Amino acid sequence: MNDKGRYHTLMNFTTPLTFPDSEFRAFGIAAGNFFPGLLSDEVLHDPQEKRRHFDLAWQAVRYRYRICSECNDEFRALLDNPSDAWQSGWGDERADVTSWSGASMFSSWRAFRVRLFALCLYFLGNTIQPAAFADVANPRKITRSSTQKAMSAAFPQDAITGLLTRCRRIRGSLRLTLSGNLLAHRISGRRSVRSSGTLNKDGTYTTDFHEETWHIPGTPGKLLFDKDMLQRHLADITDLLCSFATAARTFAESHKPVKPNP
Repeated sequence: MNDKGRYHTLMNFTTPLTFPDSEFRAFGIAAGNFFPGLLSDEVLHDPQEKRRHFDLAWQAVRYRYRICSECNDEFRALLDNPSDAWQSGWGDERADVTSWSGASMFSSWRAFRVRLFALCLYFLGNTIQPAAFADVANPRKITRSSTQKAMSAAFPQDAITGLLTRCRRIRGSLRLTLSGNLLAHRISGRRSVRSSGTLNKDGTYTTDFHEETWHIPGTPGKLLFDKDMLQRHLADITDLLCSFATAARTFAESHKPVKPNP
């Protein structure tokens, strides 16, 4: 299937072309070699459902990225055809809601996408060194931090371990994490317009300064408000996701599945 050249199809739903599909799919295929067959007795009678947890977390990364991309498209479409009230500097309920929900979704995605990847890696790590990844029986305890600690203990030299360690220092993460915490508690942002100009002698008006930002109470700094406001964050997410997908594929392909004892 194809939607105006923007999407490619995988596993019954489409993902944006900006999604690193080849690397991510290669990671999923390589990791799948560490688990018993999908319909094998070992999988069907596994009380910890290890393969199912891995597969669902892997799929959720794709699905959540698509949601972010669709929200960005909706936001850009609104600003490509703004209402008269919006152009005059007043509010517009549709744009306000889309801006708020988009910023909230992107902020929560930044935190959650690492946890989804961490969940994949934790269950994959358990198939290689079970003792270092003992929380598969209680997935609620698996976090980015616990995965990073387990990966550091079991696979300290792998690139994916270093990426997990450094992920909190990636550009913009602190600001958006703070925004995400506030937005998750229903503190909505608002559009802020600042402008000044000069009335010329001939009666014309010259704009000297114009700035539009999206203000979230309680956060430092400000977000430049234009139709690329969410696109800039989507680009950051895409870059990070590409790094994770490549490092995860390399990790899965560089290790060997543990052979069961005869």
